This record gives sequence, C-alpha cells and structure tokens, in this order.
Amino acid sequence: MNVMPVQRITIGSFDAKTHFSELLRKVAEGMIVDITKNGKKIATLQSPHRINLSEAQKAADRIKFRRAAIEQKREKYGLEPVTQEMIKEWKNYGRKY
Repeated sequence: MNVMPVQRITIGSFDAKTHFSELLRKVAEGMIVDITKNGKKIATLQSPHRINLSEAQKAADRIKFRRAAIEQKREKYGLEPVTQEMIKEWKNYGRKY
C-alpha cells in the first residue's frame, strides 16, 4: 500500500472554535488536526476516509505480524509450508458426504 505522509497540525481549542470552518476545509483536503486544551490533546479531526484507511492499515499490519510469527514457528520446528491443497484437505476432513 502506498501511503502519503500525513500533514498534521495542532491547535488550541479557542483557536479551533474561531477558525472551525477553515479547519474543516483542511480536514477535507486530508490534513489531521489535533485540538488541545491547556496543552493536553483532547480531540482529533480527520476525514472518515482517512479513518477507514487507518483501520485497513492496522488490519494489514496484524496480518503481516501473524504471518511472520507463523513462519518463525514453521522454521523452528522444521515444518513444511502450508499449501492451498492442504487447506482444502483439512476442510474436507471429517465432512459427511
């Protein structure tokens, strides 16, 4: 997946209230806006599209991590790689025909 660098800004809550329409325009353009109050982050504005991409990236990362863990165990115990044919056999094993 080709991911572009994320532009991110931080703004205080008072300024966010004052410039809200401008912030919404920036969010629509793909920027992420962190809103702070008394120096602590209290909210993040980002487009729903970006959130969906973020969730997809997290899922892809989990799959990559699990594949690597399985590969390490396979190598450690000297097991052969799992093939599509093996998976089909396992699915059919024990089925009533």
